Amino acid sequence: MRAMSSRVPRSLFPAVAASMVAVAGFAVAPGGAEASVSIAVSWDELLQASAEAVIATPIDARSVWEAGRIYTYSHVRVDRAIAGPLPPGGEAWVRTMGGIVGDTGQRVEGEPLLGLGQASLLFLQPGPNGSFHVTARAQGQFPVVAASDQRPAYVVRSEAVGALVPRQSPSSSSPALLAREALHGRSVDDAVHEIVSAWSRTHGR
Repeated sequence: MRAMSSRVPRSLFPAVAASMVAVAGFAVAPGGAEASVSIAVSWDELLQASAEAVIATPIDARSVWEAGRIYTYSHVRVDRAIAGPLPPGGEAWVRTMGGIVGDTGQRVEGEPLLGLGQASLLFLQPGPNGSFHVTARAQGQFPVVAASDQRPAYVVRSEAVGALVPRQSPSSSSPALLAREALHGRSVDDAVHEIVSAWSRTHGR
């Protein structure tokens, strides 16, 4: 898959390109929040559904109306390519629900929050017109906490997941490891090693 250029593809914003505004993360206008409930996904399900795993930093974001809903396209720089075709130093557009257009803002609970300049470990799958979605929404985002004197850089689960409904499993089977628990609190290097180790198993290679 070819990395996208820094220019927003015109096809992403066919009728409303003139109304796009840059945003840093998400803001909410009164009455603009939307509740959301997601099914908790397992670690293996997250891996299997993903085409890319990268550590990426948003460097720009633009919001637009599509079919009566606001979407934000975050332009991200790939800081570290872990699995999938995106190269280190490449760029991509990540599409999430919510954002601000003019005087109207929407925030959708359960969507990843991609703040400008804030690196995250992201699991991605292809979206419309060459963009990407975060797999399983906020469950596929792990913000990176910068290194300090006390510990190296590490990842944490997103606090934007909203309400999660447990997946029912046969009583005879042991509960599957949940995606949001698999990497929480682990160093970046440890998380990368875990993904690389599991990628071949979950992608049949």
